[in-house]
Amino acid sequence: MKNLRKLAAITLTFALTAGTMAGCGNNRPAETAKAPEVKTEATRETRETKAGTSAETVTFTVTADVTGDRAPYVEQFAELVEEKTGGRYKGNVIAAGSLGSGADAAQMLQMGTLDVLMSDDMTMDGVLNGALGFAWLPGLVADYDEADQYYNHGWIAEHVAKVMEQNDLIRISSFCNGFRQAGNIKRPVTEMADLQGLKIRTPSVDSVVSFYEKCGALPVMISGSEVLNALQTGTVDGLDNAVFNYTNQGITDVITHITELNYCYSGGCFIAGAPFWETLSDSDKEIFRECAQEVSDNFTEFFRDKTKKLTQEGIDSGQWTVEQPSGAMKAALTDIYEEIWEESRKKYGNEIMDAIINGDYKTES
Repeated sequence: MKNLRKLAAITLTFALTAGTMAGCGNNRPAETAKAPEVKTEATRETRETKAGTSAETVTFTVTADVTGDRAPYVEQFAELVEEKTGGRYKGNVIAAGSLGSGADAAQMLQMGTLDVLMSDDMTMDGVLNGALGFAWLPGLVADYDEADQYYNHGWIAEHVAKVMEQNDLIRISSFCNGFRQAGNIKRPVTEMADLQGLKIRTPSVDSVVSFYEKCGALPVMISGSEVLNALQTGTVDGLDNAVFNYTNQGITDVITHITELNYCYSGGCFIAGAPFWETLSDSDKEIFRECAQEVSDNFTEFFRDKTKKLTQEGIDSGQWTVEQPSGAMKAALTDIYEEIWEESRKKYGNEIMDAIINGDYKTES
């Protein structure tokens, strides 16, 4: 029976890979188009040590869930693991995004047909029935210092990791996935009234949709790949996203106004599948964690530097105005945060929501 399950898992991985590679056509750069190597017994080789004894070289599979800026950091992670294990573990880097969606990759982690994935927490939430959504409820963190203290290395990350582990996903690092801002092509937004009636593209995240509804805007849930066309045709007036992602969506020269609401922050991580993680010794687990966090710290620095650079270039070119919410708007937003928190008790439970509403998540971080 085990052999049949293993055969089915391997077959699924091949099928997903083949379908994705065929569907992408020429949209993916040629250098990322290499086919993934699925784990088999052939990926475990015996090498001779200087002492004349044999040691096992284990090839583990690793990828990122999307193409773009994350891919080089997956390469960096694989190289670092190989270096710190003295070659005992060697990463087989699969082309970013080639295994299908982030949800597909998460299921492969759970099945043991993929070993390590670099992804953001919101993507993982898609396969966990929304169980992680408490982590990015509006108003939990206000700036990068608070994000690092309460999310990336604090109470929020710890509780996200607990939920993931219950679902055979081992969260082994934290990196910055940024603050969500309100960008639009209509007008500067500094007061609550400025958001009234604006059609804002949002992800299908309950708390994000609820936030904009309570602000008087009109949330429009469409795919991120459709944002540019939607802006050009007037289907939406703006979008909710991190400035970091504007280049990926091709909207840097379309958006004209950005308001740094900093209302919602989310992170990302390297994730190991439990079937692979359970094969590691405690010392090797620590090495994988150290490597993942070192690379995640590098990515966080890159993410924040790129965001700052993009923002300044947009201002300097005259393409963007970048505003801050007024004092009155900040006060109104705080009331909205607290309203959403109370409404979230039923979904996330009193234990988590009491810690958020009472502010204990800060003191426990």
